[in-house]
Amino acid sequence: MSYLFALRSNYVNIDTVRLSHILETDEFVGLNYFLSHTAFVVCHKSERLETLLGVLWYLPVNSPIIVVTNCPEHALGEIKRGLAEHLLRHTRIYLVHQKDPTIAQFLHGCGVHHILGPDGAVVGGKGEGMYIGTLCALLLGYPQWVLFFDADNFVPSALLEYTFAMGRLFLSASVRPYTAAGSAALGADGRAQGGPALHNVRICWASKPELGQSNLYEKVLGRCTSVVSPLLNVLLEDRFGMRDSSLSVSNAGEQGMTINTARSLRFSSGFSVETFQLLDLLSKATDRHTRSALLQQYQSQSPHFHEKKGDEHIRKMIAESLGSFFLFEKLLSRKVRRQVWQVYQDLDLELIYPTVYPALKDLPVQADEPFVDRYKLFQETGVRTCCWTVRAYRASHSSVCYGEALLNAQGRLTGQSDSPLSALGERHGGGIGVASSQEQGVTFRIELPFFLDEPSEVRA
Repeated sequence: MSYLFALRSNYVNIDTVRLSHILETDEFVGLNYFLSHTAFVVCHKSERLETLLGVLWYLPVNSPIIVVTNCPEHALGEIKRGLAEHLLRHTRIYLVHQKDPTIAQFLHGCGVHHILGPDGAVVGGKGEGMYIGTLCALLLGYPQWVLFFDADNFVPSALLEYTFAMGRLFLSASVRPYTAAGSAALGADGRAQGGPALHNVRICWASKPELGQSNLYEKVLGRCTSVVSPLLNVLLEDRFGMRDSSLSVSNAGEQGMTINTARSLRFSSGFSVETFQLLDLLSKATDRHTRSALLQQYQSQSPHFHEKKGDEHIRKMIAESLGSFFLFEKLLSRKVRRQVWQVYQDLDLELIYPTVYPALKDLPVQADEPFVDRYKLFQETGVRTCCWTVRAYRASHSSVCYGEALLNAQGRLTGQSDSPLSALGERHGGGIGVASSQEQGVTFRIELPFFLDEPSEVRA
């Protein structure tokens, strides 16, 4: 593991990390434990179903994946059907609508009234979606880490690198919070031991090219990050004595936390949430009750392709992010205050104070997996329709035995007796159509290949 830069203070340690490699076989035990105990939270709003499917496809099938969507409510059914049809192996997907009345009632009962709008539903906003997703992860009871990914990733294979990298960093820090090398020492069950009280890993993109751009690796900071991160670097020097800081993850949408960090940090409204939580982590690091705090920015090797927003959208993101600074007056130096005001004037921004939501550890909640299970895409019980789609081609007899074996395996699942392929072929005009049955278990679709001499249109 290669640490490009490490900053140390009495309050917080900040590492800039680049890995010499992404995966080794002797890390599989720890990685398996990490993935099965990590909840992925994906915030979705207006992204196309195909884009969302691409993001979810690259996430581990044995991990809980909590999709919080603020799509138009009439589109929720289409999203649910699309995910169920294409992600059959991802049996731990939870699909939660941000306006869900049960979620609103739950938060109201916990005293978080100010997250609700006049209609009694949770207000729109990315911070609110992350709050709901983290709450669900906490209610599941078993996740030890929470990873946040945005849904607008056009080349989501990069998420594999992000996931493996964060797994290595979290497991390594569980043993040696402040050392620069080594992988996690694991217990007999593969579980990492120890770790800092607060630990946040944020992804620093290799580049942000546009699709079709010739140079994919030109290092350019995001338009919001290039404004907000320099202010944080001034803060780190003035308040924490960290000179030459090069923090560039003030608005990182791809990040991860230990579950203790996720339940200890407060959340804020809208686009302010990433900057706000970073400031909240720094603020809590100065608390004498905080044992230790570790912030790591991982410099990825993968270019990041996502939807490029308009200038007004970016101005709103900057304004909301800068508004977070005013909620931490005791943390700010005079120089930082002056520079924040200067940015407001230079960009002619509206002053926006984010709404702050309490840390989840301060809510009267405990593990309640059945509550979250109501949002599970694939329920464990109940009768489902199982379908097998079969594409037929006229075949030579050499493939009849293979086709017959597959077809009869289907027949046994549906309670039918074995039949020779020739008889079934005659019944369906030379091919096998769609068979369906009522079975307990997950929904699945199997395509049975029959190699025939020429294509034949098959209808059930």
